[in-house]
Amino acid sequence: MKKEISASYLVDTLLHSYSQIFFSLNKRFAALILLVTFFDPKLGFFGMAAVALVNSLAYVFGFDRKEIREGIFGFNALLFGLALAYKFEVNTAFIALFIIANICLLVMTAVFKGTLGKVHLPFLSFPFFVSYGLVFLASAELKNIHVNVPLSYTESGMPTVANFFQSLTHSLDAVPMPVLLQVFFKTLSATFFIPSVLGGLLIAIGLLYFSRIAFSLAALGFSFAFFVYQVFGADIFQLSQNMVGSNYIFFAIAIGGFYLIPNKYSYGMSLVLVPVLMLLQIAFDKLFIGFQLKTFTLAFSILTTIFLYALHQRWLPRFLHLVTIQYYSAEKTVYKYLNAISRFNQAHLKKIALPFWGQWQVSQGYDGTITHLGDWSKALDFVVVDEKEKTYKEPGLHLQDFYCYNKPVLAPADGYVFAIVNHIDDNNIGNVDTERNWGNTIILNHLDGLYSQISHLKRDSFKVAVGDFVTKGTLLATCGNSGRSPEPHLHFQMQNSPKLGEKTLEYPLAYFMEKEELKIFEVPKEKSVISNVEPSQLLVNAFDWAPGKKLRYIKKDKLQEVEFEIFTDAWNRLYLFEEKWNSYAYFVNDGTRFYFTDFEGDRKSNLFQLYMSCYSVLLGAYPKITLHDQLPLFHFNSPALIWLQDFVAPFYMFTKAQFSSQLVEVDQLMAPQHMRINAKVKASLLNRTFKINTFSLVINPNGLAELVIQSGKRKEHWLCAE
Repeated sequence: MKKEISASYLVDTLLHSYSQIFFSLNKRFAALILLVTFFDPKLGFFGMAAVALVNSLAYVFGFDRKEIREGIFGFNALLFGLALAYKFEVNTAFIALFIIANICLLVMTAVFKGTLGKVHLPFLSFPFFVSYGLVFLASAELKNIHVNVPLSYTESGMPTVANFFQSLTHSLDAVPMPVLLQVFFKTLSATFFIPSVLGGLLIAIGLLYFSRIAFSLAALGFSFAFFVYQVFGADIFQLSQNMVGSNYIFFAIAIGGFYLIPNKYSYGMSLVLVPVLMLLQIAFDKLFIGFQLKTFTLAFSILTTIFLYALHQRWLPRFLHLVTIQYYSAEKTVYKYLNAISRFNQAHLKKIALPFWGQWQVSQGYDGTITHLGDWSKALDFVVVDEKEKTYKEPGLHLQDFYCYNKPVLAPADGYVFAIVNHIDDNNIGNVDTERNWGNTIILNHLDGLYSQISHLKRDSFKVAVGDFVTKGTLLATCGNSGRSPEPHLHFQMQNSPKLGEKTLEYPLAYFMEKEELKIFEVPKEKSVISNVEPSQLLVNAFDWAPGKKLRYIKKDKLQEVEFEIFTDAWNRLYLFEEKWNSYAYFVNDGTRFYFTDFEGDRKSNLFQLYMSCYSVLLGAYPKITLHDQLPLFHFNSPALIWLQDFVAPFYMFTKAQFSSQLVEVDQLMAPQHMRINAKVKASLLNRTFKINTFSLVINPNGLAELVIQSGKRKEHWLCAE
């Protein structure tokens, strides 16, 4: 509790309420916005007061502490406080009204947040508009509440009577510049009821610093709105008044890069809908003009909500992809999305293994010319062959002559035994049983509507019974020659129902070896000789990082201790945490491969070095295998280069960050006690490498015993402290 109400917590609740206006949690950007609001000290004070009041009440009433810290309750309060101070004179009655009105705003925020949240929609600025409308309409009957007299301006844009703050605020208004640029800057600043070129310039600089994608979207969205206004003959100078132009800036950022993954389609949609937004904005202004009520950003809120709701109704998302994990950074969102698509596009699939030990050949693959036709085309047949690719030893007349006959058959994944057929005798060589096509068969239910069928098994060889739960690699039966099988072989298929001989399902195998090449989520080709990846117990144990475990290392040269602790989050994801740097690294160990899935924190942290060094590790002793993977760009490339990449990241990636690892040293393959893995991370620009970090990992019975990090001239040597 003490940590939640610390000074840093209070600062975050304040600043994030400012930056949330532009869908940001960047505190430097927030500080610039805060500065601009104090161009008019009265507005600045009451904007801050509203944020502090609403956040305090939200905390006292027990609303989500994390959401308060992120400014979820405060950003509407900021707009509300600014609007009230802009509209009314300050007196005792106003102070009382201000407090009451902000209590009303908090209630409205909770109502809109809860109602729209149930259908996974944001509440945007609805609480601000409704609360302001109630106060404004009621104020007409409140005789002690007085409306401000608006300033009058000269032709150059300066107030006719100006104090220091007003002179500073409008100091750039008369500077010659294109009309589009002038109106754009004034619109940015007018979002906070201060139409000022200087204010807008500062906000634009802050927006550019926070996000290149958000800045480009804001500029494009507003520029296109400026063009549309001209085409339809609307008053372009209305854009910088009463937050009218803010609708187009907010909408472009929201649809182009915040609620949707930034890409060419999200950019296009944020522009295509600008005319619709214009019609809504003008129509709403006309609708409420009888009440003398300004609609501010109502058009943006309504169109964004409707559009997102429509996207939620899709059965098959295409082109426009909704953001599932919000990082409050369009750049981080797009880089992590592209990295996830590259690495985990098949992560939703069950990790299916080969149903046997050792090396087998695919005698008939998908779309085979013998029996894998039509509804049964996505199946695999396996046999064992010798160096001459013969399936039997001479004379080849008896079942026992065939290498695969009576070999163990294994469960390809965890599941329940759904059905067993076990009454069919093996055929003599050359004979087939076309009436009982599948022969002796086992069907496993892997849950979530996925089943596997393994056929042509040997009668009375089953080691499991219907209803048994089996894990991957459990011995099920042995290979036979029953059913439509002229010689011993194994038939394997995936399907969406437990029916015997159901239509086959195209489904890749998670991992397998083809000669000396690792295949990940692929379908083996016909005539290829393949085998499962055999994990090494030494590596499996080294990366068996269970919750509660701590990893401790000593930096050899600096004698500094490094400590990481393993936790699991609410989604049952495992992660390493380094308290000193407040950094997190999420990982998966599936028994065949260890790999990190995400990193959040400081790139200067020790955890980041461990994250890069163990980014992807094959848990098998295969010295000739090089494992390749791809890192998110912002984790490794130089800041200057990333800035350039940011502008075009939704359209084209001209930089890459790649990872590779290889087992280079092992004392013995059968029961190793010492291994060395070399890893490398390199960044490239247009396929030319410009940065390399190398890592050397020593594995022994104590686990990850040593780590050597080489980054340019910097070298670190870690030794396990346990």
